[in-house]
Amino acid sequence: MPIQPTESVWGAFLTGCRLHGNTELAAYAADRIFELGPVSSGLHVLLSNAYAAAGRYEDAAKARKMLRDRGIKKETGLSWVEEGNKVHTFAAGDRSNAKAKEIYRKLEELGDEMERAGYIADTSFVLREVNGEEKNQTIRYHSERLAVAFGLITIPSDRPIRVMKNLRICGDCHTAIKFMSKCTGRVIIVRDNNRFHHFEDGKCSCGDYW
Repeated sequence: MPIQPTESVWGAFLTGCRLHGNTELAAYAADRIFELGPVSSGLHVLLSNAYAAAGRYEDAAKARKMLRDRGIKKETGLSWVEEGNKVHTFAAGDRSNAKAKEIYRKLEELGDEMERAGYIADTSFVLREVNGEEKNQTIRYHSERLAVAFGLITIPSDRPIRVMKNLRICGDCHTAIKFMSKCTGRVIIVRDNNRFHHFEDGKCSCGDYW
């Protein structure tokens, strides 16, 4: 570039690396960003994600520590769905809902069906160092999946399931919800902080540029 890249340029670059699965280039970019000195909290999160995806968990922890040292907390990912004039809110691994047992049972049943249809979990979206099985468990119960499962057991089949999410949808959850729509024959709409995603028959309206 004829000028020095700004934070926005680096953020777009890291997001592009993530979309195309180029973890090595993302980690290289993260190293260059660290040389800039203090950066925004959003870029710190992207840095941590880039390092974790490349398996550089110590560097990912360092990026998160720098964020904590500045007194800034990463926003908790939440998803919510409305049913019966009530808003039901979910966090990752949440079991506080009255229908928690049914929700988790539905995810287990649907998970088996999704795997038979070809779904393979992308555990690179787990941003801490844990073993393979724990990674699968961690990613399986993200907030958007819990909200969709709640919708599947409570919302009539002739109505779409509408989920809101305060953060950007995780890439593996995006893939999983495509499979959920295909396996259940349901229309699932997720509004994250970036765009609307209309899932139907295994496809998403975003064309997988989530």
